[in-house]
Order: sequence, then C-alpha cells, then structure tokens
Amino acid sequence: MLATFSEESRLKSGLVQLNCAESNFAKISGVVGKTRLIEGLAGQNNFNHRDAERMLETLDEMRSLQEEIDLFTHSHTPIDWSRVEEIRNVLCIRRIDKIAKEIESTDEHFSEIARKATAALGGANDRPETTKTNS
Repeated sequence: MLATFSEESRLKSGLVQLNCAESNFAKISGVVGKTRLIEGLAGQNNFNHRDAERMLETLDEMRSLQEEIDLFTHSHTPIDWSRVEEIRNVLCIRRIDKIAKEIESTDEHFSEIARKATAALGGANDRPETTKTNS
C-alpha cells in the first residue's frame, strides 16, 4: 500500500486525474519502463527519488498542457494520452519555450510555436489566438 503523500501516491493520483494509462505515461515520461512504473505505483518497489521527481515534473507539464487545452477550447477537452509521440513533441516544444523565457529571450518565435503545437494537440488549431501573455 502506498503512503498517502509518497511520490508514488502523488503520481498515481495524478494519472487518475488526467485519465492517463500507466503504459502511456511510461512512454511519455521516458523515465522508467511500463513494468517498473506499475511496480512502483502498486507499492511493490518504490522509485528512487531522482526518477520520481522527473516523473512528477512530467506529470506537472501534462497537467499544464491539459489546462491550456481547456482554455483554448473553452471547455474540458480530455487529451488522448495514447498520442504519445505527438504529446512528447508538444511537451518538448513547451520546455524550449519555458527555457527561452527563463533566459529572458525577447524572441516570441518559441512562444508562437508552443502555442500552435498546444492548440493543434487540442484540436483548436483553427481557433484565434486567445491566451497570448507577456510573461
């Protein structure tokens, strides 16, 4: 049984909230394989702290992606997490945009690409730009 606030418990509840299958998450995060993920989430073999943190970071990125898609579509539009390669690409593009902002890049090119990739994943690629912010 998982401890309530353990990394494994947080991962498991996050995947349930996102309605993401463990097999899809294993491929999206790329941190551990499906069997190892299932063992950890079942409480049979806890993750080392580094792997757990990396998976929790990916889970946070997935939550953020879901929230942004919901904003684009103006309703809750569940992501089809089985679109693993597409999702991995969008998360990578969003990471690049985040890094560009962290180094205070004034080039909005990355933000525009990230916005378009996110919108396309949510089926909102024909919608007008609605969430552009200057952060």
